[in-house]
Formats: sequence, structure tokens, C-alpha cells
Amino acid sequence: MVEFGQADLTSCDKEPIHIPGSIQPHGCLLACEGDTFRVRRVSANAATMLGFAGLAPGVLLSDYLSAATLHALRNGLAHSLSLGRPAYMFGVHLAGATAFDLSIHVSGEDIVIECEPEGAPEDNSQSVASLRMMLDRLRNMSDMETLFRAVVRLMRGMLHYDRVMIYRFDPDWSGKIVAEARSSVLESFLGQHFPSADIPAQARDLYQRALIRMIGDVSYTPVPVQGMPGLGPLDMSLSQLRSVSPIHCEYLTNMGVGASMSISLIVDGKLWGMIACHNYSPKILTLGERTIVKIFGEFVALRIVVLLRTSRLQVTQQTHTLIENFLREAVPMSDMPSYLRQHIADLAPLIPCDGIGLWINGQWTTHGAAPSAPDVVLELVSIAHERAGHHIWHTDHLTGLTPDAAAFLPDVAGVMIIPISAQPKDYVFLFRREILQTLNWGGDPNKTYTSGPLGPRLTPRTSFSIWKEEVQEKCLPWTDNNLEAAGLVRSGLIEVMGAYHQQQLKERSQADTRQRMLNEELSHRVKNILAVVQSLMARPVPESRTMQEHFVILQGRVKALATAHDQVVRTDGGGLLYPLLEAELAPYRLLPDTITLSGPQIWLTGRALSVMALIVHELATNAAKYGAFSNREGRLHVSWWQDEATQDWVITWQEVGGPPINEPESKGFGSILLDRAVPHELHGKTIKEFRTEGLFIRFTLPSHHAEVITQENSTMQEPLKAEVMQADRMRLQDKSILIVEDQLLIAMDIEQALADHGLSDVRTVSSVYEALQAIRTHHPDLALLDFNLGDETSTDVARTLRERGIPFLFATGYADRSMIPTEFHDVPVVRKPYSPATLIREMEKLIG
Repeated sequence: MVEFGQADLTSCDKEPIHIPGSIQPHGCLLACEGDTFRVRRVSANAATMLGFAGLAPGVLLSDYLSAATLHALRNGLAHSLSLGRPAYMFGVHLAGATAFDLSIHVSGEDIVIECEPEGAPEDNSQSVASLRMMLDRLRNMSDMETLFRAVVRLMRGMLHYDRVMIYRFDPDWSGKIVAEARSSVLESFLGQHFPSADIPAQARDLYQRALIRMIGDVSYTPVPVQGMPGLGPLDMSLSQLRSVSPIHCEYLTNMGVGASMSISLIVDGKLWGMIACHNYSPKILTLGERTIVKIFGEFVALRIVVLLRTSRLQVTQQTHTLIENFLREAVPMSDMPSYLRQHIADLAPLIPCDGIGLWINGQWTTHGAAPSAPDVVLELVSIAHERAGHHIWHTDHLTGLTPDAAAFLPDVAGVMIIPISAQPKDYVFLFRREILQTLNWGGDPNKTYTSGPLGPRLTPRTSFSIWKEEVQEKCLPWTDNNLEAAGLVRSGLIEVMGAYHQQQLKERSQADTRQRMLNEELSHRVKNILAVVQSLMARPVPESRTMQEHFVILQGRVKALATAHDQVVRTDGGGLLYPLLEAELAPYRLLPDTITLSGPQIWLTGRALSVMALIVHELATNAAKYGAFSNREGRLHVSWWQDEATQDWVITWQEVGGPPINEPESKGFGSILLDRAVPHELHGKTIKEFRTEGLFIRFTLPSHHAEVITQENSTMQEPLKAEVMQADRMRLQDKSILIVEDQLLIAMDIEQALADHGLSDVRTVSSVYEALQAIRTHHPDLALLDFNLGDETSTDVARTLRERGIPFLFATGYADRSMIPTEFHDVPVVRKPYSPATLIREMEKLIG
């Protein structure tokens, strides 16, 4: 090590301060072999201080010490090895009447024994008593500021240093004085900042390894350590007497400090800060006093750990509660990205910030002070991919990363990036505003040159008057508690986003399966239709029929088949009998009473609907040529009902008022179709009679080919009676009704129908999320749910309504209830298309 006043700051960060080769003069040092206790190294003052004449490297320590003393040293050495740190021995008489306090540890191949004059027993007793009192004072303190103030006051009261400070490190290893107790004649350092260069990395490493370091006299003359020839330097990292860097002594001298002591505060295994003691004249503490101080410092560090963890636990509990409330409504959501975008503002209380940005599925959503320019957003996302990835990343100086961020000052100065998906693609960005700060530095942190014997050199500061720095383009730093909360937010969102992605994969797989099934069903239906058309085309043309007539007939039959197929496709596998009859017979309704249709509203399966479409077309065509539709007086009555005995469905075709008819002598395709279609295709029966008044046919269909639904026959859809309508209005007019329907035109028809009946409190939504929100905020009296809402169903809405005791009914276009969960078997169903009268009546029943 260079002499005081000759060291240069350009190399101080490389200075080998752990092997100084010298000690401070208030004690002496011996280094021996482990087995023989042969002295390998000895400080130049050891022989005089210990009274061992001739003590030098190479002698045996057993020539100077008794067997009992050597045994005690071996016990101390064993204790040091088990603890991994120096062992202390107090009041040991090495020779004569003088007693010494010893510190023993192992360094490489050397057993290092450091000797200091024994402290007065009464002083040590007083220090122990003071320690107990001090620990009791600190034990129940519940906040950092109060703890720090008490620590510096107690330390100064016990040790009587001129100044006692707590120095806390920032993440960049610069420091700040957070507490201070001082003599009234000294200026205050409280709140001052000190650059990281004041304590180089190798010094911080020593502070972490050796928890206490004392300089009894800053202007001391180092005592060299002499060794046997050929030995390497001695690592004195754990030494009590180790000399300190001349640069540091010059630093303290420039501050006017005559003696110092530092106690390291180790928190969670890292150097958190120090208790720093300054005296403006030399001051030496005994090893016993320093041991008490070291114990006190370790207790303070433990109290800091307790307070930090308590604070972190409180943050964790509060964040857990906020996250639970935030995600409670997200559990049933089938579109998590949309939920997060709509509730982005609810993330703000989780971690203090001024703005939020959400990048999810390639879309950018903001709240508060957040950038929106596309190029800046893409650059932020690029930074997230590069620096965050799978980890939370933050900065308080965003303009240091992207110059474009300067355009958003003062609203945006810093950012925290939280990945919220298993793969690095979705992020939450938290933004903070610029905070203009004035930092008080303990002197100008800029390095200065001074002249010396060897020319100009870079030296420690010579002035420690306050130097103020204006800090711009930075935000309030992100704290450990912020990071803790961010970790909880990340865990919660990753969990729900993972569940959402799994659900998406499952639904995509199910959709693919459904699509394949639909394609197969479509292929099957197309093949069947083509086969039917092929059979129609293959029939020979009767000799009495022209090609034009035959073409018209074929065209009509194919059209009838197309009409039936269209209804089957639109209604998912079946169709209503009444619309089929209306579509086929409408061209023949010359007068209002020409055609009469009567019977309940029934749903036919796809096979039954196709067969009946061809049959009705043939019957209508024949009636126009030969029967009831061939003159103005003819009438047609079509009726259908369910036989109570057999449960089969009966459909009758009765023509009256037409010209007399006779059974034809030969049978064409139409006759064969009428006779055989129902028995062959549907396993039913056909009875045909040529009565005097006109043709009569009775078709019998097995019960599984038809089903009654809750819609009245269109021929019965006359206006409701006035007294019934008035009763409905009185029962429903003051009710709040929720309609869940994803088809706008259908929703508008329902709203109009309800408005015509005097119902004004009607709310229409198109998704599960909107429905759940409407239920929570408006609490309707009644609800109509379209079961199939595009890519989701209203099952969750139905469950919520049932939990709240709100009556509801389903609307569906399916032929049966197979798509509706069995838990809702008791819920009424209206099938599309439904009439306003049916809807009003079903709602009235629910309210009743």
C-alpha cells in the first residue's frame, strides 16, 4: 500500500485493501503454523507489547507460552473453525501480569492471533448492562424511522462518539444518511447523499465479511507485519487490527474526522447499510466494547429484517385482497383479454402508478398517463421482450433507454414491466410521472485534481459543504414492496391467463370436432338430396306429357325439396309443419277461406320435413289440376293432431267443392310417392280415399318424428283478447326485463313487441359478460336468455339468475332441449321463431 497522501483515486477501486501488510498500532499480531505453533509472521511491535524478547518469525510460540495458555488457544481456534469467524478470548495472561484480549481466526495456512490490551472489567460490565437496556428499547419498535432514531441516540449515548449515523445503500450503491445523532457544535449530515465511489466494491465486500471495523486514530503510523522468507501476502479480511486504505484515511482527514468505527447491517444476506461513528479526535474502543457493539448491530439488522418482512407481509395481504377482488368477476369470463382491457383501471390500486398500459394479443390499451403513439408502444414492447421476458423489469429513467420517451415528460418518466403470460408476449406496463428532485450531496461528487510531489493526482474531496443536484427525467424509484406486489400481480394474472388459454385450446379443439361433424352431416345430406333429385330425373316422361310440362313438374318438385331442405338447415335439423304448409300452399289461396290449417304447433324432424314437403307439393299440384284448387269454389282443410291411444301423429288432407274425381287407372310418380313415402321413409301409414266431395288422405306418423312446442299455430295468432292484454300489462308493466340476445334484429323485434305491450324497462345485452354486469348492477325482475350466443352459451348467466332468485326462460332455435344443461330442465323454453303473444304469455306465467 502506498503512503498517505500519495494514493490516487484512479486506482483505488483496484487497491488490495485485504492484504495491507500492516496493522494499526493499538494491538499486535502473530501468525503461526497450526500444528507446531511456529511463528510465521509477527508485527514489528509484538515483542515490545507482549514482553517477549527475541520474538521473531521462525520461533516456537511454545517457548513463550505455558501449556495451559496454548491449550486455551487451541480451544479458541476450534471455536473459530466451527463458527467460521474469529473467536474472542478476554483477560488472557500471556506473560507476566499484563492481560490481553485476543481474537483468533484462520487465514489460509496461518492461525492469526491478534492481541489488544484488556479493557477495564467495570467498563465491560457497564457495556453489557447498557446492551440489555438498548435491546429492550428497540424490541417493540414498529417502524423504520423510529428505530433508526433510537439506534443512533443509544449508540452515541453508550460510546460517546461525536457523530453516529445510519447509512443506507441505494440499489446503485450510492448511499444516504437516514438517521443521525451528533454533537450540537457539528453540522448535520442527515439526508445527504454520497456517491458509490466513496465506498468501492472491494470495501463493501470487506464490510459484508467483517461486520465491525474501527480506526482508532486516522493519522496513525502503520505497523508492518514481518514474515518468514518465501511467504505470500496475508489475507487480513477478518483481522481486527488490519490497516486501512490511505485513500480512506485521506478522505476522513479531509472531513476533519480523527477516529471512526462502522458496524455492518446485513439484511437477507446482503449489505443493507452501516452504523457509522465519527469522532473528531482519536478514540479507541477495547475488543470487549467492540464485541458489545457488534452484538447490538446484529440485533438492529434483525429488527430491520422483521420490519421489512412485516411490511412486505402487509403489502402481500393487501395485494392478495385487491387481486382477489379484481379477479373474482374474471373467473367465469370466456374472454379474459376483453375483461382485462375493460377493467384496466382496477389495476391502479395494486401498485402506485400514474398510468397503465396493457399489451395483450397484440393490442394496446391504456389508462391514465400512458404513451399511445404506435412507434413508442412498439419500442416499449421491444424493450419488454428484450429485458423483461419472464421477469419483472423496471427503470426510473425511461429516457435513458429510448430518447422518444422524452416527448412524454413529465407524464411518463419511469416504467415497470410485468409479464402476464407463460410465454413472453403479454405485459402490463406501469408508468410513473417525472419527479423533480434536489439531492443534497456531501460535497461535490465530481473528482478533483490536486498537485503532489509526483505531479497532479486525482484525490478525495477536500470540501464537504452541501452540493445540490437537480435530478430530472426520473420518477419516484420502484421499491421492494412495489416489486413484491408486482410479483403477486404477475402470479395471479399468469394463472388466469393460463386457464384462459387452456380453455381457448379446449374450445378450439371442440370447435374443430364440431366442424368435422357438421361437414360430415352436410355431406350426408347433400348426397341424400342428390340421390332424391337423381331419382326424380330418372322417372320416364309419360306419353301424354310434353317435355315442357314435365320440366315444370320436375322444377316444382325440386323447389319443394329445396324449401324443406332450407328450413332444415336454418333450424338445425328439422322444421315447423305450419310454415312448410304456408310456403307450399300460399300460391293457391285465392280467397281468405280457400285454405284452412288447424292443429298445434309441431316440430318435424329433418327426414319427416323433407318427405312431407314432397307430399304436400304433389297434393297441391294435383289439386290445382284436378281437385279443389281447379275452381274458385274449392276448399282445402288440413288438420293434424296426436292420437291419444297410440300417441302417433295424424295429418289429414281434405278437399271439398272441387269437380268430381275418380281413382286413376294408372299410377304415376306422384301417386306412388303419396302411397309409399310415409310408410317407407317414416314407417307410418297412408290412407287415401276418393270421396264424392273431394280427395281425402290420412297420414299417420310415429310420435318420434314430431314434437309439440310452446308456440301457437299461426292460424290462431289473432290478437289477444283485450282483457288478457290488459292483465298482462298490469302484471308486467312495472317490471325490469333483461334480454340476452346476440342477434340485433331479433333483439329489436323483442324490444318492439314488449314496448307494444306497455313494457318500458327493458335492457338488452349481447354477451355473457354484459349480462352478468347487468344482473349485478340493475337486478332485473325477469330475463329472456338466448341459449346460444355465438361462441359462448348463457349457462353462467342462468346460474347467476338462479342464485339470485330471478325467474328466466330460454330462447333457442334447436329442435329439442338437448343443448340445454339438465340442471335447467324446469326452465321454460320458447323456440325460435316465436310470436309476441307467446313471449308475453310465458313471461306472464313466470311472474305469476
